[in-house]
Amino acid sequence: MSLSTMKYGCKVIMNLEAAAKKVMQIVLIWGTPGKDPNEDIITFLNRNNKRHPNFNKTQKEKVKNDSHCDTFDITLSSMCIKHCCINMADLNDAAWFSDGDELENLLYQIKKARNNAMHESLEMKENEFKENTKKLREDLIATLTKAKERFHRSDAELKEEIEKLEVVMNRITNEPLDLDDFLRDYHSDLQDHTINRLADQLKQHTTYKKYVAPLDFLTTSKVSLNIENIYVKPKLMQGKLEGKEKDVEHLDLIKLAQGRPNQPQVLVVEGLAGSGKTTLVAYMTTEWSNTSSDSIKGLNEYKLLVLVWCRDSHLSSYTDLIQYLFQPSTPEYKELLSKLVKESSLLVIIDGIDEVNKSSRELIRDILHQMQGNPKCTVMITTRPEALQEGLQLIPSTYYRVEVELVGIPMGQREDFLHRYLDELHKTCPGTTLTPPTTDDINQCIKQLDVETKEHFRLPLNLSIVAILMYSWPDKMNRNTTQTELYSLIHELTLEKLDKRLIDNDLTKHFDRRTRLDKVENWLSALYCEMFIALTHDQLTLQEESVNKLRSKCDTLDLPPDEMMAAFMETRTVKTFRGCDLDCYSVPHKGFQERYGALYIIQGIKQLEKPEESGNVTNIVVSTPGVGQILLSKMQNLIKKFKKPKETRGCSARQLEELQQQPKETGNVINIMRATPGIGQIQLSKMQNLLQMLVGMIPHDWDSIMVKEVVNLLQEAGVNRRDQWLDVIEDTKCSEKVVKAIADHFPLPRASVSAWDDNGPIVIEDGRIAAYEKLLYILPPTQVILDIVGNPASLNCLLASLDRHVCIGLRHRQTYYHPTEDIHPIVDQLLSKVWSPDLSVYIGPLSDYVLSRLQRVRSLREIRLSISSNHQATLLMELITSTSFKDLEDLYVAVTPEVQPAAITTNIPGIDNIWVWLHLLDVTDERVSWACEMVANLINPSQRGYTIWFPRSTLDEAGWIRMIQDLWRRGIKNIWGMWVPETSISSDQAHQLDNICLNTLGASLYRRDFNNWKK
Repeated sequence: MSLSTMKYGCKVIMNLEAAAKKVMQIVLIWGTPGKDPNEDIITFLNRNNKRHPNFNKTQKEKVKNDSHCDTFDITLSSMCIKHCCINMADLNDAAWFSDGDELENLLYQIKKARNNAMHESLEMKENEFKENTKKLREDLIATLTKAKERFHRSDAELKEEIEKLEVVMNRITNEPLDLDDFLRDYHSDLQDHTINRLADQLKQHTTYKKYVAPLDFLTTSKVSLNIENIYVKPKLMQGKLEGKEKDVEHLDLIKLAQGRPNQPQVLVVEGLAGSGKTTLVAYMTTEWSNTSSDSIKGLNEYKLLVLVWCRDSHLSSYTDLIQYLFQPSTPEYKELLSKLVKESSLLVIIDGIDEVNKSSRELIRDILHQMQGNPKCTVMITTRPEALQEGLQLIPSTYYRVEVELVGIPMGQREDFLHRYLDELHKTCPGTTLTPPTTDDINQCIKQLDVETKEHFRLPLNLSIVAILMYSWPDKMNRNTTQTELYSLIHELTLEKLDKRLIDNDLTKHFDRRTRLDKVENWLSALYCEMFIALTHDQLTLQEESVNKLRSKCDTLDLPPDEMMAAFMETRTVKTFRGCDLDCYSVPHKGFQERYGALYIIQGIKQLEKPEESGNVTNIVVSTPGVGQILLSKMQNLIKKFKKPKETRGCSARQLEELQQQPKETGNVINIMRATPGIGQIQLSKMQNLLQMLVGMIPHDWDSIMVKEVVNLLQEAGVNRRDQWLDVIEDTKCSEKVVKAIADHFPLPRASVSAWDDNGPIVIEDGRIAAYEKLLYILPPTQVILDIVGNPASLNCLLASLDRHVCIGLRHRQTYYHPTEDIHPIVDQLLSKVWSPDLSVYIGPLSDYVLSRLQRVRSLREIRLSISSNHQATLLMELITSTSFKDLEDLYVAVTPEVQPAAITTNIPGIDNIWVWLHLLDVTDERVSWACEMVANLINPSQRGYTIWFPRSTLDEAGWIRMIQDLWRRGIKNIWGMWVPETSISSDQAHQLDNICLNTLGASLYRRDFNNWKK
């Protein structure tokens, strides 16, 4: 950094920070004559019942800790003047935002000058500096003069402050500037200036991140969809694998990691392939760039957001990254740039640890090392589950770490996702020949595919594929369409679109259709091989050598290379930190590359003389001629499984490699994967998604031995949880051979009784019914819990397979949250067929039959009963008086307005070890008295352990005040909390109501989203 070109810009900042800031402080002090000098601004505002400014975290700390306002910058002083000073214009008055000679206008000019200085270059000529200083001096003197008049200060006070101002500005203007002194005395101001300019650059640099491209073959032009228009709130969870799962609101995601004053933070977001990790990153980046948006809590606390793509390989250090991101500023700030960025409030998003390569791994290590001393830094990392441990190993122990699982799109939101996606496609592609589906077409397709319950439709990638297929091939999809088949249909659609373009291409238009297709298939074989090689080298972008091979293959087959490459890959230009442009080829999503790798193995199997022999899949990965280095420590145990022990026992690494070159009849899948020329190290954990796709492609004529081999490899690659195996079963349409192979690995219940733990009972949910129908026939007798939202009649297909097992739980959530009389007989019939004395969990309606069963079970742990009639209320009273509840942990009761309070004749016991949850449904203004009377009849105010929830209530703030006061008059106390719909009141109103609730009922009041209410 050179003072020869920047000294005048530095002096402008010095004038603003030394003189202008002082003038703003004087105005604030003069304008608050009733403020005690030792009283902070917040206390002053509260005492005078004035509205608080929207302070951020840093500003709030300054306001609380500095009663004299000495440390306030111009922005903070301006905020306080607007809210605190007497005789000022209203907050929204135009006087604050226009030019003029009134006090409000002059204050605006000072703030505007400060903002301009912070966002413009420091380079300035002497004559510009003189004009700038003259204008600032005049504005500051005029501001003091107007403030003296407005706040009735004396001439002597004005004269004294003007003299102080002149001394400060003359000294700054005339004295020589020493860089070291400037950096010492104005370090924070220089940092603010620098970071503001860098933030502007980043926001310009990340503008394109707000767009996502589906698949380019859809139209002849680039299709980009605005992330803000297609984004749907995903389901996020914490603690699922530990059996302590809880939902995480996506707007609170960043807040989970914040709040550690002495150490930087890491937020790890784990999610399956296609679960929406990159979409979440794009949405967060867009929200940060949009300065008017503050939807993601805590995001506005970061001055800079830096995005790192692990798939890129052109950067390998923190310095490289800074030079790449801030190329226009690098010559101006030189080595100071990296230091100032490293000290700022910074959010670093590292997307796709599972896509990391040698260069990006070094980059991530260096970033995490450089940021260790910055508690204002949060690093967010996204990863697939199979790469989670590798990602965690990169994080130094000095970081505070939070882990979250991104599950995908929840039930109830998937239809909205498809409608949004299709609407945006239609808006973006108005010039295409595609006929957009009507709303009726979309709804029919959604219903036909069973989008809301099928598990693979929780993944946004799969839903986006469905949206694209709705445009072109809606009739190709049906209720049984699997995830693998979605990929296959997109591939077929790609080929169809490509063939139409080849018909019009001069190079290929003279070929008949069969010849064109054969040539394309020939070229695709080469593409599959190159994609597989790239995967084994942790590369999602094809290297120049691979691109040249594919282009050369096109020349050999007389195919147009640009057309072929564009049909299956996307091109993007990457600018390196040295200023060079690199054209890179990659697939739109890693899942497509893994599918191509699986197709490569399938083709290898077809070329074997004895594909049915044991170990063929393994051999394909390991022993084809031309093999490079393999991760022998990982593969040696696998090879021992498929060869005689005497052949490998005691082999050295070199001997084992030589052995792999020999013809074999075992392990052919690994050999095909391993034997491709140019293959590097293979870690099966990184091949997990590829192997899962491979299982989904298994033809029906494959021998059981081959199926078992692939399933064994999948287990070696890290598939071991129930939900993972169920995904595989569903993707193969519950093939009997696959199910039998999976049964050997499927986790069975152990000592734990947690329903969300793979050691606990098997939980059967709506989307898993078909898979369990086959699996339960094979598994040994075990404990199961039926946990569904839809029609209980859908479980009838399971009844025969359930005969061998013990049902310890029946959860029918829909009849609890939305009770209807017509569903009761179906629930009774189902319970009669699965009931056992070991039943410990029941959720659903209360009927005569349900009551008789609940009274005969050995140990109840959880009951959730819907009460929608006076008769059911009578049954509830009988249950309460006839059951000891000695083992009960949670008792939930949902009551509808059809129930009369007089039907409740006995309190629900508030026993120490039981939590009682009262859900009063559909409370309106007319039903406040009903709700209060119901609460008074249901609970015993002398006992604790009650909570009250109000799903679907339409009360406003006044209605909730009436509710709280009426409950208090009825003697309700000792309840733990009240939950109200977040749509009924604002967060500020909730804060006020919480105080009222605490002071009257002794309970806290909470807002909740009941739209996707499940627990």
